[in-house]
Amino acid sequence: MSTFSSRAASIWECVESAPVRPIDLERIGPGIKRLPPSYWEPRMLFSGASDARVKELTGEFPHTVASRKSTHPLFVLKTLQNLAQRVCPCSTKDWGVRRYIRKGCVLHYSEKVTDRVSYLVESCSFNLPMDPAFTDSLVFLGQVPEECLEERGT
Repeated sequence: MSTFSSRAASIWECVESAPVRPIDLERIGPGIKRLPPSYWEPRMLFSGASDARVKELTGEFPHTVASRKSTHPLFVLKTLQNLAQRVCPCSTKDWGVRRYIRKGCVLHYSEKVTDRVSYLVESCSFNLPMDPAFTDSLVFLGQVPEECLEERGT
């Protein structure tokens, strides 16, 4: 085998994946609409999660699916290994949850302002499916500052 062929073969045999390049979300700012899950961080907020799919993933939320087009926001609870994300749906209804995002919060990166209280339905959290049919519909709203997360009893 020629030297060129052996070098080419060694390139294609490489099993290591390329590291995810850091992205400067501050620089992009309000222009961000879609953000691949590999760039997600805890406390990020997304809109557009299909109620039918969320119901399928959680088994219980939302209690009713109004239509095939109805959606709920998703909140990123934590980043897991292998680019996975643990997320929970948000609701404007108070289901007796412990934490919520207060109304009037200015979100990082996008500078969008929350127009209502969003309750974190953490009891219905799930690992984000790596299914483009699900993730491609999600719209990045911004990252919730720590001071905008309220807890009951505090």
